[in-house]
Amino acid sequence: MNFTPKDNPEEFNKLLFQEVGINLFRHKFLKDYVEGVRSGSKKLFDASFINKTENGWILVLHGDILLIYGRNWNKSQFNEIKEIFDLNQYTNYIAGGDAKLIKELIEFFKVDKHNLRKERIFYKSKKIRNFDDNGLKIELGKMAELNELAIMLQQYYHEEYNGENDKSLAEMQQRMFQLIQTAKVYTLKNKSNSLLSFCSIIDPDIGILFTNSEFRKKGYGKILLSFCSKLLEKENGNVYVMTDKDELASNQVMKAVGFEPIYEYSMTEINYG
Repeated sequence: MNFTPKDNPEEFNKLLFQEVGINLFRHKFLKDYVEGVRSGSKKLFDASFINKTENGWILVLHGDILLIYGRNWNKSQFNEIKEIFDLNQYTNYIAGGDAKLIKELIEFFKVDKHNLRKERIFYKSKKIRNFDDNGLKIELGKMAELNELAIMLQQYYHEEYNGENDKSLAEMQQRMFQLIQTAKVYTLKNKSNSLLSFCSIIDPDIGILFTNSEFRKKGYGKILLSFCSKLLEKENGNVYVMTDKDELASNQVMKAVGFEPIYEYSMTEINYG
């Protein structure tokens, strides 16, 4: 059965906040968007809906992008949602959410033009390993390091999005200032006091782990990630992190430190051109 915010507002909201469970880590981007809608900074259109069965659901939020999530869905639901939804009506749109569900809907609606822009793997801690720090220093980020850390953060965005989401140094300085001020970023330094890596914390998950290019492939990222993960593990019991699926090295680090994959998220351009 389909529930929409226009025709079934109370039932739609009840399902969204109670059945879907937007506080789950796998729904990280969904939660951010819903909070944006509630604050007025994001849009939500009437074409949104939840299709509910006895054992599962499919959620499509129509806003600035299409957010598509589901649990225990089956192909018969696709025929039900077809009564109120057609993926081909959305031109030059981004669909973000459950990678498997988005792929199946693209096949069902026979979307000719689609392009996978980003795929992420979400991880949960299994057993965080200890690593010998070999005399390296792990400390909270300091204001004296603000500019150097901001440049590293700027480089992270350049590499992560292949130059398509570059940030200004001023923006990165502001972001890093907040992380330092709230004690949410840790640094790894060698005996010469050179800054090797930084790792930010977004409770209950790890934020950004970045190592300067000249110091990579030496195990520094594992040392710092293990340290920060144990802080969160002590606080919450579980630790979460996400990576770019195409970054083989990053995913190897996650598994080596003690994380296991739990979810795949994708962003796909549909009907573009």
